Amino acid sequence: MTMWIVVVAAGLATFGIRLSFVALFGRFSVPARVEQALRYVAPAVLAALAVPGFVAPNGSIEPFNLFVPAAVLGGLAAWKTRSVAAAIAVGLPALWLFQWLA
Repeated sequence: MTMWIVVVAAGLATFGIRLSFVALFGRFSVPARVEQALRYVAPAVLAALAVPGFVAPNGSIEPFNLFVPAAVLGGLAAWKTRSVAAAIAVGLPALWLFQWLA
């Protein structure tokens, strides 16, 4: 029962925080510099979540980590094509190939 209370409380807190931003941004005009800075929040959070997973997949940095070159190739594909599907289509087979060769 305690676990469900924590889950519901966390969900309500998250919903409340998000709702407060929607309600506040609907009533007040946001300065252009703040709005420009907020564009970088989502990529920064995504990078903070993803990068440790392929730089140190086992919890420590390894000298011959196959995830890094595959991620670089996927990132280059995404940058060149502006497509997430291209990043996956290049990065994942590259990882498989690197693992097969190793």
